[in-house]
Amino acid sequence: MTDNRSTTDDSQVIEELAQSADAPVELTVPPRADRLQIVRAVVERTLFADDWTIDDVADVQLAVDEVCSQIIAASVDGRSLGVGLTIGPAGCIGRITGSIESGIDIDTAGFGWHVVEAVTTAHSISYVETGAYREVTVRFGKFLSAP
Repeated sequence: MTDNRSTTDDSQVIEELAQSADAPVELTVPPRADRLQIVRAVVERTLFADDWTIDDVADVQLAVDEVCSQIIAASVDGRSLGVGLTIGPAGCIGRITGSIESGIDIDTAGFGWHVVEAVTTAHSISYVETGAYREVTVRFGKFLSAP
Protein backbone atom coordinates (compact mmCIF):
# COMPACT_ATOMS: atom_id res chain seq x y z
CA MET A 1 0.00 0.00 0.00
CA THR A 2 1.36 3.42 -0.94
CA ASP A 3 0.49 6.63 0.88
CA ASN A 4 2.29 9.56 -0.67
CA ARG A 5 0.97 12.35 1.53
CA SER A 6 2.72 15.67 1.65
CA THR A 7 2.29 18.27 4.39
CA THR A 8 3.02 21.06 1.94
CA ASP A 9 3.39 21.24 -1.80
CA ASP A 10 6.61 23.16 -2.21
CA SER A 11 7.81 20.98 -5.07
CA GLN A 12 8.05 23.95 -7.47
CA VAL A 13 10.50 25.76 -5.16
CA ILE A 14 12.52 22.59 -4.66
CA GLU A 15 12.65 21.96 -8.43
CA GLU A 16 13.78 25.55 -9.02
CA LEU A 17 16.71 24.97 -6.68
CA ALA A 18 17.52 21.65 -8.37
CA GLN A 19 17.84 23.07 -11.89
CA SER A 20 21.42 24.25 -11.50
CA ALA A 21 22.57 22.03 -8.65
CA ASP A 22 25.51 19.65 -8.48
CA ALA A 23 25.28 15.93 -7.78
CA PRO A 24 24.14 15.25 -4.21
CA VAL A 25 26.36 14.56 -1.25
CA GLU A 26 24.83 11.54 0.47
CA LEU A 27 25.32 9.86 3.82
CA THR A 28 23.70 6.74 5.25
CA VAL A 29 24.02 5.89 8.95
CA PRO A 30 22.22 3.71 11.47
CA PRO A 31 19.24 5.65 12.92
CA ARG A 32 20.78 6.22 16.33
CA ALA A 33 21.22 9.40 18.35
CA ASP A 34 24.97 8.84 18.61
CA ARG A 35 25.19 9.18 14.79
CA LEU A 36 23.72 12.71 14.76
CA GLN A 37 27.16 14.25 15.29
CA ILE A 38 28.35 12.55 12.09
CA VAL A 39 25.38 13.90 10.16
CA ARG A 40 25.95 17.39 11.60
CA ALA A 41 29.64 17.31 10.65
CA VAL A 42 28.96 16.21 7.06
CA VAL A 43 26.26 18.86 6.59
CA GLU A 44 28.49 21.58 8.02
CA ARG A 45 31.60 20.67 6.03
CA THR A 46 29.64 20.23 2.80
CA LEU A 47 28.08 23.69 3.04
CA PHE A 48 31.24 25.45 4.22
CA ALA A 49 33.15 23.84 1.34
CA ASP A 50 30.68 25.57 -0.99
CA ASP A 51 31.30 28.96 0.73
CA TRP A 52 28.01 29.19 2.62
CA THR A 53 27.73 31.75 5.43
CA ILE A 54 27.65 30.70 9.06
CA ASP A 55 23.99 31.76 9.33
CA ASP A 56 22.88 29.73 6.29
CA VAL A 57 24.83 26.68 7.49
CA ALA A 58 23.21 26.99 10.93
CA ASP A 59 19.75 27.14 9.33
CA VAL A 60 20.29 23.94 7.37
CA GLN A 61 21.84 22.22 10.38
CA LEU A 62 18.81 23.10 12.52
CA ALA A 63 16.42 21.68 9.93
CA VAL A 64 18.44 18.50 9.41
CA ASP A 65 18.88 17.98 13.15
CA GLU A 66 15.15 18.30 13.87
CA VAL A 67 14.08 15.97 11.09
CA CYS A 68 16.76 13.37 11.84
CA SER A 69 15.90 13.46 15.56
CA GLN A 70 12.23 12.77 14.84
CA ILE A 71 13.03 9.93 12.45
CA ILE A 72 15.51 8.40 14.90
CA ALA A 73 12.95 8.52 17.72
CA ALA A 74 10.44 6.52 15.65
CA SER A 75 12.85 4.38 13.63
CA VAL A 76 12.59 0.68 12.96
CA ASP A 77 15.50 -1.52 14.10
CA GLY A 78 17.86 -2.67 11.40
CA ARG A 79 17.00 0.10 8.94
CA SER A 80 18.99 3.20 8.03
CA LEU A 81 18.82 6.99 8.04
CA GLY A 82 19.75 8.68 4.78
CA VAL A 83 20.72 12.32 4.34
CA GLY A 84 21.36 13.94 0.99
CA LEU A 85 22.29 17.52 0.12
CA THR A 86 22.18 18.83 -3.43
CA ILE A 87 23.90 22.21 -3.62
CA GLY A 88 23.71 24.80 -6.37
CA PRO A 89 24.41 28.51 -6.79
CA ALA A 90 20.94 29.51 -5.50
CA GLY A 91 20.84 27.23 -2.46
CA CYS A 92 20.39 23.59 -1.56
CA ILE A 93 17.88 20.79 -1.47
CA GLY A 94 17.93 18.41 1.46
CA ARG A 95 16.46 14.92 1.49
CA ILE A 96 16.21 12.87 4.66
CA THR A 97 14.86 9.33 4.56
CA GLY A 98 14.18 6.65 7.12
CA SER A 99 11.95 3.80 8.15
CA ILE A 100 9.57 4.51 11.00
CA GLU A 101 6.93 2.55 12.88
CA SER A 102 3.59 2.25 11.07
CA GLY A 103 1.05 4.83 12.14
CA ILE A 104 3.62 7.39 13.24
CA ASP A 105 3.89 10.74 11.46
CA ILE A 106 6.54 13.42 11.64
CA ASP A 107 5.30 15.94 14.21
CA THR A 108 4.48 19.09 12.25
CA ALA A 109 2.62 20.77 15.12
CA GLY A 110 5.49 21.09 17.58
CA PHE A 111 8.11 23.76 18.09
CA GLY A 112 10.79 21.77 16.26
CA TRP A 113 8.83 21.68 13.02
CA HIS A 114 8.09 25.40 13.32
CA VAL A 115 11.86 25.91 13.39
CA VAL A 116 12.18 23.81 10.21
CA GLU A 117 9.53 25.99 8.56
CA ALA A 118 11.30 29.17 9.69
CA VAL A 119 14.78 28.25 8.47
CA THR A 120 13.87 26.64 5.12
CA THR A 121 12.29 28.04 2.00
CA ALA A 122 10.26 24.94 1.15
CA HIS A 123 9.58 21.55 2.74
CA SER A 124 7.53 18.42 2.16
CA ILE A 125 6.94 15.06 3.82
CA SER A 126 5.89 11.88 2.08
CA TYR A 127 5.17 8.41 3.42
CA VAL A 128 5.09 5.01 1.76
CA GLU A 129 3.52 2.15 3.72
CA THR A 130 5.40 -1.13 3.37
CA GLY A 131 3.30 -3.22 5.74
CA ALA A 132 5.67 -3.70 8.66
CA TYR A 133 6.80 -0.07 8.72
CA ARG A 134 6.60 3.08 6.64
CA GLU A 135 9.25 4.86 4.66
CA VAL A 136 9.35 8.59 5.28
CA THR A 137 11.04 11.17 3.07
CA VAL A 138 11.40 14.77 4.15
CA ARG A 139 12.58 17.19 1.49
CA PHE A 140 13.45 20.83 2.04
CA GLY A 141 14.83 23.68 0.03
CA LYS A 142 16.91 26.56 1.29
CA PHE A 143 17.73 29.61 -0.82
CA LEU A 144 20.99 31.31 0.08
CA SER A 145 20.68 34.59 1.92
CA ALA A 146 21.61 37.70 -0.01
CA PRO A 147 25.17 38.84 0.75
